[in-house]
Amino acid sequence: MLAIGAAVSRSADAQSLMAPVMLLLVAPYLLVPMIGRAPDSTVSVVISFVPPVNSFAMLARLASGTPPPLWQVLGSVVSGVAAACIAVWFAAKVFKIGLLMHGKPPNLATLVRWTRMA
Repeated sequence: MLAIGAAVSRSADAQSLMAPVMLLLVAPYLLVPMIGRAPDSTVSVVISFVPPVNSFAMLARLASGTPPPLWQVLGSVVSGVAAACIAVWFAAKVFKIGLLMHGKPPNLATLVRWTRMA
């Protein structure tokens, strides 16, 4: 969200960039009932390691009748921390370029291009 805020000058421009972020925030809520029914299924285990949804998935698996092994919990935490570090790095790159740019509002491809430039 910091990257989006730094990349635009008006809140109306930010709305087009917020759609992918909002999908990442809503997707875990849709997956929790599926994980609750089968916490040890392959899909539930894999989702536990995918960074945007891993915290919700792991919490749903921990709350189930058969909690996951400790190595899966620690792996989920490590993948979440790594993803957070990458997100901060990405936001810092966009922030660096976005504060200096003026003109038309960027799209997602432009934000990725900015991270390569910085």
